[in-house]
Amino acid sequence: MKKLGLVFLLFANLVLANPIDTKCPQHVIYGAPVIKDGNNQYLCKTGYALEYNYTTKVADYVVETIKASNIAVKVAGRKDDFREDPEIPAQFRVTLGDYTGSGLDRGHMAPAADFVYDSSVMSESFFLSNMMPQAPGNNRGIWKYLEEYTRTWATKYGQVYVVTGTLYDKDSKPMGKGALIPSFVWKIIVEPKSGKAIAFMFPNEKLDPKTINEYVVSVAELEQYTKINFFPNLPANLKAMETTKGNITTW
Repeated sequence: MKKLGLVFLLFANLVLANPIDTKCPQHVIYGAPVIKDGNNQYLCKTGYALEYNYTTKVADYVVETIKASNIAVKVAGRKDDFREDPEIPAQFRVTLGDYTGSGLDRGHMAPAADFVYDSSVMSESFFLSNMMPQAPGNNRGIWKYLEEYTRTWATKYGQVYVVTGTLYDKDSKPMGKGALIPSFVWKIIVEPKSGKAIAFMFPNEKLDPKTINEYVVSVAELEQYTKINFFPNLPANLKAMETTKGNITTW
C-alpha cells in the first residue's frame, strides 16, 4: 500500500455537535461520525447524509443505511444528472467546471445504484457534494467491485450501515478552482445485527479488483488516519468491532 504521510487540517480543538444525529438520524447507527473540523457543513438528503469540507470542497464522509427491501425494488434508472449542490454556499461549492479537463471521475460516495427504488432519491445522489475526485481506474474497477459487494451484503443481511470517505496527504493535488484530490478513498460496512464491521482503504489510483483483500484495515486504524470517531455511541460490548480486522470470507 502507498506509504502514508498524512496532513490533517484541524480547525477546532473541541468536538462539535453533529446535526445529523438530530436532523436525519435514520441514516446512522451508533451515532453520526464526529470529526474535529470546524470548517464544514452537515447536509441531510433523503437517502444519505454527509459532512462537507469547505477547505477541500469534497465531503470528508457520507453515511447511509442500505436496506435489502429498497435495492430489490428497481424502478429508477440512472440519468447522470450531475449538478452543484445549492445547499452549499457558492464560494465553497465544487462545480462541474472543477472536474473539466482533470482526467478524474466524479466518483459517487453514496452510489446511485443504492437508490434504484426512487427516481428523485437517485437524482439526489448526483449532487456534486456526494462526489469525490476519483481516478477512473479506481472508480470503475476496485471501487465498483466493493460497491457491488456492499449491496450483496445488504441483501444477505437485510441491511448494512455504510460510511464512505476521503483522505489527504502531502501529495494531494488541487483540481479546478481549489478542490482537493484525495490520496485515499475508504469505506466501512457494518452489519448491525451481529455487530461486525469491515473497512477498506484504497490509494486513489487504478487497482486490480482481485487484490481487494490487501486493502482491508480495521476501523480503529482508519480512525487513526482520518481523526474521525465513526461510532461515538458504540455500546461497550461492541468495542471489538472497531479493533478487529474484517475478513471478506466471513461476510
